[in-house]
Amino acid sequence: MVSLAQLRKVKPSEFEEAADGWHKVSSAAGEAKDRVDNEIVATLRRDLKGDVLDAALGRLRRLSRNFQYTQVESGLIRTALNGLASQLRSAQRKLNDALADAAAENFSVKPDGSVHWVSQRAQMPLNPEQIASADSPKVLLNSDPQRGRAQDCADRIAAALKDASEADAHYSRTLDRLKADNDLEVTDSDWADAQRDMSSLRKSAGKYLQRDDIPKGKSPAENTKWWQGLSPEEQDEYSSLFPAEIGALDGLPASVRDEANRTVLDETQARMQLELDRLGPEPPEYDPGDGHSGPYVSKKWEEWHKKHDFLKAQLQGMGAIQKRFEQTGFEGLPPAYLLGFDAEGKGRAIIATGNPDTAKHTAVYVPGTGAKLAGAQGDIGRMTDLWYDSQQFAGGDELSTITWIGYDAPRSAYPGDKGDAVPEASSVDWANDAAPHLNRFMEGLHTAQGGSDASHTTLIGHSYGSTVIGDASLGGRMATDDILVAGSPGMLVPEAADLGIGKEHVWSEAASADKDPVPLGGKIAGLGGWKWGAQYWHGVPYSYGPQEVVPSDEAFGAHRMSTDSPDHSGYWKRGSASLWNQAAVATGNYDRVKYD
Repeated sequence: MVSLAQLRKVKPSEFEEAADGWHKVSSAAGEAKDRVDNEIVATLRRDLKGDVLDAALGRLRRLSRNFQYTQVESGLIRTALNGLASQLRSAQRKLNDALADAAAENFSVKPDGSVHWVSQRAQMPLNPEQIASADSPKVLLNSDPQRGRAQDCADRIAAALKDASEADAHYSRTLDRLKADNDLEVTDSDWADAQRDMSSLRKSAGKYLQRDDIPKGKSPAENTKWWQGLSPEEQDEYSSLFPAEIGALDGLPASVRDEANRTVLDETQARMQLELDRLGPEPPEYDPGDGHSGPYVSKKWEEWHKKHDFLKAQLQGMGAIQKRFEQTGFEGLPPAYLLGFDAEGKGRAIIATGNPDTAKHTAVYVPGTGAKLAGAQGDIGRMTDLWYDSQQFAGGDELSTITWIGYDAPRSAYPGDKGDAVPEASSVDWANDAAPHLNRFMEGLHTAQGGSDASHTTLIGHSYGSTVIGDASLGGRMATDDILVAGSPGMLVPEAADLGIGKEHVWSEAASADKDPVPLGGKIAGLGGWKWGAQYWHGVPYSYGPQEVVPSDEAFGAHRMSTDSPDHSGYWKRGSASLWNQAAVATGNYDRVKYD
């Protein structure tokens, strides 16, 4: 229990000074991590080869992980100390106000917090001194006004001491948790412990930082206004205490979201790896039964596999993100930014190659059916390949290519796929759910960049991803300059002009029907748009009447670019005509596009 004398003498500024010291440690660790990841690794990739390079990169990965852990834990210590200082200062203010009021009434306050006064109504020679304390019995009918004022002072003193004692107890437990093993290896257990530290600190800091103060469901502009209204110290502490919430806020700077989401990634990866390790060996698949029935598939085996397969898949996706981080510097590849991450359900992952906030050209890729965290490697690879091929057009301009796995994609594309009699990709529900998220993300990019004119933006949709883009366009003009689709099954509108950015800025790639049957399948599923008119093939009409139109049709009105894709997934092969055209559009070099 904090005493009255202790609360009067405590100096919250000393805790804040200590917090500043931990802030310096956290900042230095973050800067060191960035230097390792973005400078030293790039230099080694340029100068070393083979086993020597692999060994050096392994050591640097461990060093980077250590710096990241130091940054996170030091940030939590800083937040805890500032939270303690804030609550002690508030309690001290309450105490001082109560003591000042008691002095104004000529009351005396004893070390135990009780308030003493000389009653003006008691007759001598009786002892006129009266006492009020927090545990004094409450008097409903009292004719002595001094008693009421003294009791109020005593109650406020007791409340201040209680607040200080609770803060001391909560933060003592929290700070005691913030320890690390004295070694050079940050393990999965360390990261899982960091997540528990964060949870513990949230409970202690409830009066200092409120989760509910973080915008939820607001526009990117409102998110930005809230963020810019915080002091740098408050920004750091919200990021330390609520990284998942800060990392998800569209409109915030890419560097802020990246730092927050990397913390969530590291903690989630460690937690899931520990869960996988605890599963133990695979149990027998079949239960022999009781002699009258059986054998049958064991429920324990089914549950084990469901959990095992989920964890393995999510860890595979997280590994793909880590691999992209480690590729920084390879053949000049710029740093990656993790703009969104969530491992629950199908998972979310938004990864930028190059900083979109400073890029002159930005391309955002929306994958289609089957997209999820577990399969992130292929989708991330497509945007790194686009970045590479775009350099021939960029002329030295900064470019950012973004993989947006920011929605629940349908899992099946045709009857029988994944066991679905009716393929999920035949429904527009997935696009309906995804469209608001895509619009907020695109608007957030423009907000963080400083406006729609700060960067030339291209939105690229593959397969069902193009349907998501089409659905998003129905809400009004999208925050993009160009829309480019590949293998589109339809965009829910009959004409390019209906997408709201001008048909001259709509581009389509589609291999022939024998190589890529998805555009035809989209017509059958009804994902296109109906219009009355003729269908053309190289300018020759072959059908007239109501038409289900998809972007690869001449009637849609998009620029139909040439492609050498051998199938539905081959539009992103490095050095291909397909990727050449995408790179030309993404960098605004429309005159270099090759047409079908």
